[in-house]
Amino acid sequence: MAIKVHINYSDEFSQLCQRYPSMSFLESSTIPEIEMNRWILNHKQWGYSDKIIYELQVMFIGKTGYGKSTTLNRIVGQDVFETSDVSVCTKDLYEAIYRINGYRGTFISLCDLPGIGESNYADDHYYEWYRDMLQKSHCVVYIIRADQRDYALDEILFNQMFQDSKMRKKVILALNFADKIEPLNRHSRGLSAEQLYHLEMKVKDVSKIFRLPKERILYYSAADYYNIGTLMEKVAEILKQQE
Repeated sequence: MAIKVHINYSDEFSQLCQRYPSMSFLESSTIPEIEMNRWILNHKQWGYSDKIIYELQVMFIGKTGYGKSTTLNRIVGQDVFETSDVSVCTKDLYEAIYRINGYRGTFISLCDLPGIGESNYADDHYYEWYRDMLQKSHCVVYIIRADQRDYALDEILFNQMFQDSKMRKKVILALNFADKIEPLNRHSRGLSAEQLYHLEMKVKDVSKIFRLPKERILYYSAADYYNIGTLMEKVAEILKQQE
């Protein structure tokens, strides 16, 4: 299966660690040179041509309109991911890549996969590809909306893609648009006490619906940069478990 990879952003790993110190443990980690981690990289600025590298993949998935690209832009700190809808049925991988150790050829990438749940045709087209890609992932951030009431479709999609316990152990459920939860706070910056209470209740409900521990569920707001650091801390926790 041919995968077209678009590198939207590249940098040294130290720059990611400056933004998110929780990721710094990877500087002293060894990425196993196994097929799951093996990729071919072409990068003019780094002088790579068909270079074999070994990479940790953090994949961001979810329905279109849930804020995947905006979330990645906030993490990277630049608007490098398109926030408009990706064409249906394109098997393209968009990523921000960080070089951990150039000599060893080790990297970590943050990947944006096309939206799911758009139509039966699109979903049928995507599922096999998604399953293959998720097998190569080391952490999956599944984004849903904090302000929605019905998670029936997301529950179906989630259960189809994460059918076994091994896959579920590397999933984080991220509830975006925490700032839109009722009652809306129109008087001050940040979330109100009432919003925080309802968000904690939402986490409990989502934990039951998706059968995922509350420790791997968080609420955040990409638009307001709220809890982005906490999201990366949870990503680091998942990656540490795979050392």
